[in-house]
Amino acid sequence: MHSSDTFDVGVIGRGLFGSAAARHLAEAGCSVVAIGPTASGGHAGIYSSHDDEARLTRRLDRDERWAPFTARAVEGYRSIEERSGVEFYWPVGALFASRPEIDGKHGVSMAFLRDHGKPENYWPPGTAGWKQWWPRLEFPTTHEVALDPAPAGYIRPKRLITAQEILTERSGGCLVDDVTTVLKPRVGGGYRIETFAGSTYDVEKVVVATGAFVNAFDVLPVQADITVKTEIVILGEVSEADANELGEYPTVLHQIDPDGIDDIYMTPPLQFPDGRHCIKLGANTTLDTWPTTLNEIQQWFRSDTDPDYLPLLQPALASLWPDVDFLSLRTKPCIVSYTPDRFPLIEEVEPGLIVAVAGNGQGAKGSDSWGAVAADLVLGRSLPLGET
Repeated sequence: MHSSDTFDVGVIGRGLFGSAAARHLAEAGCSVVAIGPTASGGHAGIYSSHDDEARLTRRLDRDERWAPFTARAVEGYRSIEERSGVEFYWPVGALFASRPEIDGKHGVSMAFLRDHGKPENYWPPGTAGWKQWWPRLEFPTTHEVALDPAPAGYIRPKRLITAQEILTERSGGCLVDDVTTVLKPRVGGGYRIETFAGSTYDVEKVVVATGAFVNAFDVLPVQADITVKTEIVILGEVSEADANELGEYPTVLHQIDPDGIDDIYMTPPLQFPDGRHCIKLGANTTLDTWPTTLNEIQQWFRSDTDPDYLPLLQPALASLWPDVDFLSLRTKPCIVSYTPDRFPLIEEVEPGLIVAVAGNGQGAKGSDSWGAVAADLVLGRSLPLGET
């Protein structure tokens, strides 16, 4: 750790984007301080969208612009695991299920898998050849099903952050468990960061990677052009025996006709910090809202969402696993940041001040690449996204 409170770069936010940016900068030889809370909700009511146990990763993307960034990140998973000693990646594959007439409606192209994948990994409507591999899953007979094999699967985001931060510290970076309250230009150049705990850090450049809270504390000189949407996942607890049997099942992306929910995504069972083994299912719902203030975001995370959301999500979970006896069901709030063009916002908003936010609902899998883009902007090694 540096004895001085002066650094080349300050990274505000230690989520998926911020931890990746800090690691890339530290490994490039910069003195780096990364500031952010380690406990969700523990500082000034700051919560994190990455405070979760699994996020899907795959080859396909809703937007072809994402593909090279995702591919680069996925290719680097094993290196990060090996160098940090932290396992976070399970390449179990991904199953896509959709009615042909709505194929691609949500950016999932069954045609791509059918035309570019292996023939034995595609099953037309009315066939169920996939059940020989995954007999306990169920899809409607109206749906075509296709497998996107490894490297598709899932990552455990909190473990990925831990891995990134181990490597950051190993390269001399400093991690601070605190919340930034003031960011202001310094006389003579650079910036001063002031924190909730009363600490001060002088830095030459700054990366602001604070996710849904980017506009909450007036840290940026201008408001970032993002919107924030609430989202809910349901956690279906299963027995240890079911967890062992189903643990290597693929992730699922299931397109259904909207009836309160659509755009389902799901992971196989995995163990949560409380010891329970749960299948996680998420979706867009008609109850989702678009909070605009800090208080609204904080209230969302503090709300009891079970009464409203369980009746919407439980039937979808039960239909996919008709013979699984769930021991308990509960919901968990999440939040998603969107940009107008549905592409991450990573740009220099004024000299030396870079913002890196907005995963648009799929930023986790490529977060190492998005952090690298932010680091390259700090280092002057690339143009902002979208420029050539």
